[in-house]
Amino acid sequence: MRDDVLTRDPGRPAAPGGKGPLAPGAQVWHNFALSAGRPAFFRSSKGARVFAEDGTGLLDLYGGSGTIILGHGNQAQIEAVRSVLGSGATVSLRHPLEPRLAARVVELCPEAEYAAFFKTGSEAVHAAITACIRATGRRKVLTTTYHGWLLPLGYLKPERRSAAERTSAREASGNASGVDVVDLDWQSPDLVEQVRQAARGAACVLITPNALTPAPEVVREVVRAARDAGALVVFDEVKAGFRYAYPNVTAVWDLVPDLRVLSKAMGNGFPIAALAGGELLASESTFSLFSTYASEFVSMAAATACLDELAGGGYDAFATASSALYEGLSEIGPRYGVAVRGIATFFRLELPGTVHPDELCRALYDRGVLYHPLDEVLASAAWGPAEVEQALAAFTGALDETILG
Repeated sequence: MRDDVLTRDPGRPAAPGGKGPLAPGAQVWHNFALSAGRPAFFRSSKGARVFAEDGTGLLDLYGGSGTIILGHGNQAQIEAVRSVLGSGATVSLRHPLEPRLAARVVELCPEAEYAAFFKTGSEAVHAAITACIRATGRRKVLTTTYHGWLLPLGYLKPERRSAAERTSAREASGNASGVDVVDLDWQSPDLVEQVRQAARGAACVLITPNALTPAPEVVREVVRAARDAGALVVFDEVKAGFRYAYPNVTAVWDLVPDLRVLSKAMGNGFPIAALAGGELLASESTFSLFSTYASEFVSMAAATACLDELAGGGYDAFATASSALYEGLSEIGPRYGVAVRGIATFFRLELPGTVHPDELCRALYDRGVLYHPLDEVLASAAWGPAEVEQALAAFTGALDETILG
């Protein structure tokens, strides 16, 4: 990775030695473009595209790591934000938008009676774990994938890792919390038996729908095994929420959790997360929150508008675009040994070992498409047939270049 570019603000001269002022590790997951030798700084975004400093537009298949589901600069959100921005960003205590948005979240989550808000999914997942520990008196947590970067779960590079690799990465980060984290192998044929053994003495199991999620009947057995052992169940839908299924994964799993975390697509680019649940959030003995920015209401206005847009056809438009990409890439992929993993609204590409992800990122970038080679393929409702056609043509050309040579 080129440190001189990575750590240099494009509007400010580099420090002596060609580095600074951004820390090299700042937003490391966003630096894939730099690793591929392409710019990572963009001045603006609108609809399906992001725009570089020179005005060049790229179709955005990274979608802010899943935050952009309606498209960049959604007009309904712009109007909602304008309507409240003149009143400031906080009223020091609580804004009437907070209980209204909470009611919307509760309405979408069949297990929920209450909701609380945060700025990031990592915070909300951390709060869910804390509530489960308080409720059970247990200090063991079972995980199935990446659940945010905060300790005790976190490590800073959320690539696809095996359970053993996640454990090793976490131990290298240090764990001073006293919480025992057990990494389950989500792909193991013995997953249910793993849960039966590991859930003894566990406060909770965190379950995340993703491109490698087992069949719904397996997930149901996992939940049953965890609950039989007295563990609580948390659905981490930080990234998959409103994408994997609408309005949430209960629609396909026919399961309700004890707690559910939503974020990313809920704000369509604005920083917000929600923790929803019933009894666990009803008492301060199991849940209490003091967060300086939890009641910031500009993001709440944006999230309310986003939920309105999704319910009013936005989700259907997103699903149509994502499904078209899924079908097109599923047709193209086998020619190059590329597998498409997941479902039509939440999927990723599995590249052959002969191709370095940076190479595909670079080739797509040069064909007008921004794509994170280790993330899902993340379209938005702003994509239409023309954008899908352009993206598929770009993938064909990029795969020709990187695989067929």
